[in-house]
Amino acid sequence: MIRLGLHLTVHSGRTALVRLAVTTASVGFGVALLLSVLAIFHGYSTTAGRACWTCTRMVESAEPPPLSTTPAADAELWNHTQDFYQGRTIERLDVAALGPQAPVVPGLSRLPQAGEYAVSPALAALIATAPRAELGDRFPGAQIGLIGAAGLAGPDDLTIVIGRSVSDLATVPYTIRVTAIQTTPQNRGDNVIYQLGIALGAVAILLPMLMLIGNATRLAAARREERYAAMRLVGATPRQVSVIASVDAVVGALLGSLLGIGLFLLWRPLVAGIRITGARYFPEYVTPTAAGYLSVLVGVPAAAAVAALLALRRVQVSPLGVSQRVTPPPPRAWRLAPLAAGLLLFIVPLATSNQDDPRVRLAALGLALTMAGLVIGGSWLTMQAARLLTWLRPGASALLAARRMADDPRATFRSVSGLVLAVFVGTFLAAVVPAALAAQRPPAGSALDDMLRLQVAGKGATAPDSAGSADSTGSREAELAKLIAGLRSVGATAVLTIRETPPTGAGREDGPPPVVLACADLGRFSALGRCAPGASTAMVDDGPLITDNVALLNRALPLVSPASPGFTGDPSTLPVKLLLVTVDGHAGIERLRTFLTVNYPGLIGGSGTAPQTYAEVAQVRAELYTEVANVMLLVVGLTLLVAGCGLAIAMGGGIVDRRRPFSLLRVSGTPTGVLRRVVLLESVLPLLTATAVAVAAGLVVAMPVNRLVGRAGGTALHLPDHTYYLTMGTGLVVSLAIILATLPLLDRVTTAENARFE
Repeated sequence: MIRLGLHLTVHSGRTALVRLAVTTASVGFGVALLLSVLAIFHGYSTTAGRACWTCTRMVESAEPPPLSTTPAADAELWNHTQDFYQGRTIERLDVAALGPQAPVVPGLSRLPQAGEYAVSPALAALIATAPRAELGDRFPGAQIGLIGAAGLAGPDDLTIVIGRSVSDLATVPYTIRVTAIQTTPQNRGDNVIYQLGIALGAVAILLPMLMLIGNATRLAAARREERYAAMRLVGATPRQVSVIASVDAVVGALLGSLLGIGLFLLWRPLVAGIRITGARYFPEYVTPTAAGYLSVLVGVPAAAAVAALLALRRVQVSPLGVSQRVTPPPPRAWRLAPLAAGLLLFIVPLATSNQDDPRVRLAALGLALTMAGLVIGGSWLTMQAARLLTWLRPGASALLAARRMADDPRATFRSVSGLVLAVFVGTFLAAVVPAALAAQRPPAGSALDDMLRLQVAGKGATAPDSAGSADSTGSREAELAKLIAGLRSVGATAVLTIRETPPTGAGREDGPPPVVLACADLGRFSALGRCAPGASTAMVDDGPLITDNVALLNRALPLVSPASPGFTGDPSTLPVKLLLVTVDGHAGIERLRTFLTVNYPGLIGGSGTAPQTYAEVAQVRAELYTEVANVMLLVVGLTLLVAGCGLAIAMGGGIVDRRRPFSLLRVSGTPTGVLRRVVLLESVLPLLTATAVAVAAGLVVAMPVNRLVGRAGGTALHLPDHTYYLTMGTGLVVSLAIILATLPLLDRVTTAENARFE
C-alpha cells in the first residue's frame, strides 16, 4: 500500500505533480516561518535565562557607609548603578577586590584593577565617538579589554566594569560587600503585560500556521475523495485507503518541511537582526534547538497525516456518500457560545481587579477562548451572511454564491479564518498600545521633558541633607549654593529646590510630610503650577514627582495652586530632598550627568540610577509597552502573511474541486463574468463579515486592558490611529488581490475540453 501510495502521488499525471509542488511550497513557507518564530523565542528565552550578575545584592539592601574593608580571599566591594546616555541605559559596575579569589564578573577573565576598566563592544564604540565631556569623562582609567557574551544580554548592550581602589570605593554611596555573584536569571515573567503579550502572540501565530498547513494538505480534496471512494467500491479496505491517503499527505508535508528548513537557513541572518525587546540578541542564540528541528520534521508530516485521515471520514463511513455529495448539516447558533464566554472571561477579571491581582491571569485563558470563538463561530456567521446575500442582491451570481456558502459554510469560512485572527490581533494592539504610550507622555510638553530629577536626601546622599545647628545649616546652604553653581556651569538653566518638612511639623499622621518650595523659583517650572499672589512658599505632596509612572504625574498636575498652604518658618533650616533642574538640549543633559557622576555620585534620580529627565523616565516605563508592541506587530505581520497564503491555496483548491460544475455551467451558456462574481462573493462576503466581528471584538477586549495598563483617564476606548487603518486596509487589499489572482485559474479549468472529459 505504501508503494501504491507513492506511485499515485508522483505518477498520476501533471495535475498530481502540480498539487504536490503547491503543497510542498506552501508547507515549506509555513515551516520556515514557524522555525523563525522558534528561533526568536529561543533567543529571547536564552537571553532572559542568563545569569543576572547585575542583580547581585540589589541596592535596596546596601549597607550604609562606612563598609568593612577587611581583606578576605573571596570578597570584593561592589557598586552597581545605572547610567544613561541619549535614552540608552548603561550598566555600570565599580568593583574593588579584597582578596585574590574575589568573584569575577561573567564575560571577564579577571577583575580590572584600580585605574582600569573593561567595557562591552557597543559601549567602547560609543565612548570612542561621543564627546568626552558628555560620556567618556564619567569612566576613570584606561580600557584593558572587552566584556564577553557571557556577561551581556546582546551585542547592543552598554556595560562597563571599572576597577577602583578599596579606600576610594568604600566611601561611594551604595557600595556593598559581596562574596558571590548572582547566577539566577532576572524574573520578568510576573508582569501582567508580558503574560498577556506572550499568550496573545502564541495563539495568534499557532492557529494560522495550522490553518495554512491544513489548507495545503487538503488541496483538491474533493477529487481525491472521489478516487478513494472508487477504491472502496472496488474492494479496498478502510485501512488500505487510510495508508494511501496518509502517504499522499506525508510526502508533500515531508518535502515541505525540508524545504522550510532550507528557507529558514537562507534568511536566518535577517531573523537574527529582528529587535523584539528593543535590542538584538546574539546571532548564535537565534536558532531553533535540535528538538525544534526534530519536532518540525516529525510533527508537520504527522499533522498532515491526521488531517488526511480526518478528511476521509465520509469515505470510510459510506463511499457512495462522496459521489452523492451529501450536504453537511448547517452550523448551529451554539458556535457563538465560546466567543461570548471568552469575552466575559477576559473582561470581568480585568475590569474588577488591578495589575497585582492574580485574577488577571484568567484573562489569558479568556483571550485564547475569544480567538478560538472567532474561528468556531465564523461558520455560523458565514451562513447568516449567505442568507442575507440573497435578500440584498438578487441575481444568478448571488444565488449561486449564497447556495454554495449555505451548503458548506465551514469550508467557506476556513479560507478566511486566518485573516480574521490577524484583524482581531491588529485591532487589539492598535487600541491598547497607543493608549498606554500616551499615558506616559507629559501633557505639558517641553516644560517637563528636559527636567532632571535629583534625589538629595536619603541613604547614601552626599549633598548636605541633615538639619541641626545654625553652623551646620550654614554649611549645608553653602554646599547647596556650590552645587547649584556647578550645575549652571555645565548647562543648567534653572534649579528648583524642594525641601522636606519634619514628620511632626506638618501635623500629618496619615502619610509622608509635605515638601516646601519657593514660589519665586517656579518661573521655569510653570507646569507645576502657580502660588497665590504674594505667597513666598508653598507646601505640596511630592509623591507624583518621585514616581516612575509619569501618567500619575500628568493627572496630578498642577501640584501648586493658589490654595496651597505656605510654610511659616525659615525654609533654609529644612533639609533639601529634591532638586529639579532644567537643561537646554541633549548635549547639556549629558554634560550635567557627567558632572554629577564625577563630583556628586550620591545625587541620583533614584536608588542606583543616574539622574533622568521626566521624558526619559516615561521612556523607560514605556519600553515595556514598546516591547509588547514590537512582538505584536511581528505577530500581525506573520499572521497576515500566512493567512494570505492560506487564502490563495483555499481559493485555488475550491476552484479545482468545482471544475465539473463550473465547466458544465460554462457549456450550458452561463457567462464567465457570472462565475467570476460567484467566486468573488464567496470570498469577499465571509471575509468582510468576519472582519467586522473581529474589529468589534478587538475593541471590546481592548477597553479593560486600557483601564488596567493605560491609566490615561477619560474613556477606556482608544480608537486606533492612521497606522492601524493603513495596515489593516493594506492587508484587506492584498487579500482581495490574492482572490483576484485566482480568477484566471477559473477560466482555464472551465474550458469546453475539460467539460468534454468530465
